[in-house]
Amino acid sequence: MINLVRAEWRKVITVKLGWGMLLGALALAALGVVAQIASNGNGGNGSPVLPLSAAATQRSIAASAGSAYLFSIVVGIILITTEFRHFTSRPTFLIEPRRGRVIVAKVIVAAVVGIIYGLACAALTAAIMEPWFAALGVSIGWTSNGVLLSMLGDIIVIAIFAVVGIGVGVLVRNQIAAVIGALIYLFVLEPLIDIIPVVKNAYPYLPGAAGAAITGASRGNLAHLTAVQGGFVLLGWGLLFALCGWILTIRRDVP
Repeated sequence: MINLVRAEWRKVITVKLGWGMLLGALALAALGVVAQIASNGNGGNGSPVLPLSAAATQRSIAASAGSAYLFSIVVGIILITTEFRHFTSRPTFLIEPRRGRVIVAKVIVAAVVGIIYGLACAALTAAIMEPWFAALGVSIGWTSNGVLLSMLGDIIVIAIFAVVGIGVGVLVRNQIAAVIGALIYLFVLEPLIDIIPVVKNAYPYLPGAAGAAITGASRGNLAHLTAVQGGFVLLGWGLLFALCGWILTIRRDVP
């Protein structure tokens, strides 16, 4: 098993795509943080905006780094679908015929990659917030305002979505279809569920909403989930997708 994990890890660090996705994740996280700080106090239409010193504002700014999960789920998808796209699944499963072990190795590597992405985004968020807040004469309540907890939530969300990406990739197999389908779901379908009267009560238990509950980001109808509950829900989704992928990989023919 260790050799499988090592082999999967070597695939990640020797391909430029993983590093490029990391840069994309950092750019998206930085954009969210900068936009929130720069626009603070400009609510528009007379809407009240909390000052930068408010705990809710600081948590929201820290939570914006969690948007990098969009890149981690894509990385997870690519980690598995590349095998099918370039037909490297054949030698992979010949070397290790116990396919479930290959999927487990990919899940482990995806989770590690997600954690690295999360740590990098959290560090960049802190590097932006600290000097900017200091220049404005505002102190950051890293512990008292729950900023560190929001950053921890970012790391958890980004890591779990990488695992979800593995499951999605195994279920769909086609790389382009899996990536586009995942993004359409997160950007279009899931937000639509929040405004449909019949099914809107189920929205807080969906992956994107659960991730937002973990980080404390304001997103839709999150009244029913705490950060801990959101963590269990998102973890459940990650394990469900990984389990489905494991089962299908065993039962399907190797492409």
